[in-house]
Amino acid sequence: MKKSVLAILLTLMMALSSFPALTQEQQPPVEDPVLATVNGIEITKSQVERLIPLYLNNQYITDASDYSTVLEVMIRREVLLKKVRDMGFDQFSPQEEEAFAAEADKQWQDALNYYADYYQSEDTEQAREEALKQVEALFAGEGINYEFVLSDIRNAAAMDRMEEYLLAGYEPSEEEIQKTFLEFGAIYEQSFANEIAQYEYLTQYAGQSSWYTPEGYRGVIHILLKPDETLMETYRSLSAKFEEQQQTDEVPLENSTPEASDEPTEQQEPEVTRQMVDEARQAVMDSRKADIDMIYDRLQRGESFVDLVREYGEDPGMTNEDNLANGYAVHSQSIIYDPVFTAAAFAENMKAPGDVSQPVLGSYGIHIVQYLRDVPSGLIMTDAIHQEIEDYLLAIKQNEVFTAAYEAWQTQEEIVYFQDVIDQVTAEAVQMQQSPEDLPLEAVPGMEENENQGEVPPAP
Repeated sequence: MKKSVLAILLTLMMALSSFPALTQEQQPPVEDPVLATVNGIEITKSQVERLIPLYLNNQYITDASDYSTVLEVMIRREVLLKKVRDMGFDQFSPQEEEAFAAEADKQWQDALNYYADYYQSEDTEQAREEALKQVEALFAGEGINYEFVLSDIRNAAAMDRMEEYLLAGYEPSEEEIQKTFLEFGAIYEQSFANEIAQYEYLTQYAGQSSWYTPEGYRGVIHILLKPDETLMETYRSLSAKFEEQQQTDEVPLENSTPEASDEPTEQQEPEVTRQMVDEARQAVMDSRKADIDMIYDRLQRGESFVDLVREYGEDPGMTNEDNLANGYAVHSQSIIYDPVFTAAAFAENMKAPGDVSQPVLGSYGIHIVQYLRDVPSGLIMTDAIHQEIEDYLLAIKQNEVFTAAYEAWQTQEEIVYFQDVIDQVTAEAVQMQQSPEDLPLEAVPGMEENENQGEVPPAP
């Protein structure tokens, strides 16, 4: 059970609705002021500031001036680590220490190589050595080195032992899992039962999961034939102009009667007719007529549609075996597909699984669609959802046991907050935050010139 110590501590922190009244003292201003102490161990402004970008990137905080939240987690970490030491959970065997050292070395070397790949100026051994030295210096400036990584790994392992001790063998029961599934499933169903557009937007674009699938979805597969691009572009252009004309005719412009003017008028483009669009469409279809006829002929002879997808299809998504086995989930009200593709999936002749559509021309080319299956609807417990609920219930239990334990432990420790200093550094941070319009050009991302011409890659 290897959980992130940071995640556990943040969960604990957020669960505490109120903090105990602790000693507050005045602290004289210094270059790196102390914000709090735990049993005499100082937590300084720079230590908090070093973690703020990490907390922002992980959305644990929303503002770079939120010193209090980060400080609170650091205090709890000190208390927890002290208790870990008191209970002997930080004592490891020689074999375990050897494994920690190997893992720390791997993580450290991976980090150096990752950033050196970015900073390396040319493909030479000397440039590589210089890049590695540059990266080590950057890390050293942040107080990060091999020993730091090793200490973090050992602390994480010790905290795992503490977690196992506090959980006392707890595992979510099947009854708890099913109860949670029905409780949250009802919320999903209420949100999405009759809201196909919202369901697809949140699950496909916003990355939200759903344990509920609305009724009416079909799994479909298709053969995409890409026609001559010149013919396709002509068809697109004529279709767009024709559609624009239709909209203009439906909503006439006010005062559209031409008036006499000394200014020369531009020559008006010729009107696009429905016949012109239909002819352009037919030209596109004719460009792949031989393949289309062959596909339907082979289907008539009983050949597998899947085999024909593999032979003729040009949609990369159809090379995914899972997509071929289950199809794209399409609803008659879907918003995530080309409307032409959706209409073909629900055409009049598509009455039962196995049916194949007539060829249709969409934005990406010519589609021949097969109705593969009906997608099961309603609340469906999958292995992934089962594991998601287990993890959720375990996190709730972790929160409970750590909260109870911390409330007891913190009374045994000497914790001092220098609130006047905390308020001061917070106010200074707020004052430093400016909108991009208020910053000089060289401070706006993308406006400065640098030899790398790009953003520093994120940490692996």
